[in-house]
Amino acid sequence: MPHVMSSKEKEPLLHSWIITLGRPPTADEFSMCLRVLDTKSYERITNIPDPDEAWKSLVGRLIPYVLMDQRRAPRASWALKESKYGKPYIDHGNDQKTIGYNITHAHNIVGMACAIGPKYKVWNIGIDAMRISPPEDMSVDDFIESLIHKLTPLELSFLDPSLSDEVKLRRLYILWTMKESYTKALGQPIGFDFARIECDIPHRTIRVDGEPLLGWEFRLFRANTGGWGRNQATMGARRGGGGR
Repeated sequence: MPHVMSSKEKEPLLHSWIITLGRPPTADEFSMCLRVLDTKSYERITNIPDPDEAWKSLVGRLIPYVLMDQRRAPRASWALKESKYGKPYIDHGNDQKTIGYNITHAHNIVGMACAIGPKYKVWNIGIDAMRISPPEDMSVDDFIESLIHKLTPLELSFLDPSLSDEVKLRRLYILWTMKESYTKALGQPIGFDFARIECDIPHRTIRVDGEPLLGWEFRLFRANTGGWGRNQATMGARRGGGGR
């Protein structure tokens, strides 16, 4: 039976964590962190061939443990689980206080978006982050051209070549992280056609397959990591059980 939200029922608050990574871990530190993980997470991390990617993924896997430790929840009282669509959540025996979350990592940051509430309200959460920096091997305009198949004509109009490179990059990563956070919130696989999603930022509207996206909330913010640069991040969450 579908849930009908009462007028007094509030949406779960969205929370975000952004962690800046400095030096690489020592072998002992990496091994010690690995031992904290559950068997499934352990196997996933040890199968990542790139040490840098493995470290960022490991930190992302550790954040839920830190979250539950701060909530003073005994380790035996909760478990990391996934929905049938692969969406991660923390189950600690109360369906009304499920913790839904999503992880992202880019360059030297790892981020987490989460919310606490009934399962159906916290599963559809996504977060994405990108460092705002020019590509090393091509111009900004060529970089945008390489992504033209993932952008709509309207979105391309926001990236006019006459604009400064800084403005174009910032706008591009806003568009990109919004699309990523939406598909991650849905649990869509890598390869989802981003051209199906159109972000009309000036009119605060998102369309999917030409239809307005309803019942969703998106929050945009920047994470300044000092000498490591600036990062554009976006959280997306389905609200009230509406929309796609």
